[in-house]
Amino acid sequence: MEPLVNYGNERDDEIVKRHMHRELHTWISHLDAMNVEAEQLAKIVSHRIGDKDLRDALLDDINENINLLNEFYSYRNLFNNVIECDELECDQFYIQKHDYIFEKYVACVTQNRAIKDKVFQKLLV
Repeated sequence: MEPLVNYGNERDDEIVKRHMHRELHTWISHLDAMNVEAEQLAKIVSHRIGDKDLRDALLDDINENINLLNEFYSYRNLFNNVIECDELECDQFYIQKHDYIFEKYVACVTQNRAIKDKVFQKLLV
């Protein structure tokens, strides 16, 4: 990954945009990993625990994550236009969109953790 170092030849807005792009890449990568983990947990719940409702919750979580990933991919494609911004209003639009995407990411992670906690509690019984 690119370092977030200003070598004196980059403007502040270029550094911020690069940082936003890096964050988005990290979120997408994390959501992909969460889906793989949720698939594995669904198999464990189905085969070891036998809790259909919990398995279905995990599968629903996977579907929601896939929808969110699609939204993130669309945003990533839209984000390529941020490089062309040269006005404050344009920059603010992308910063607000980025914050909105971040809020959705945090909600997804929180929901995923809650379901994983239920799986772990069932495994420990």
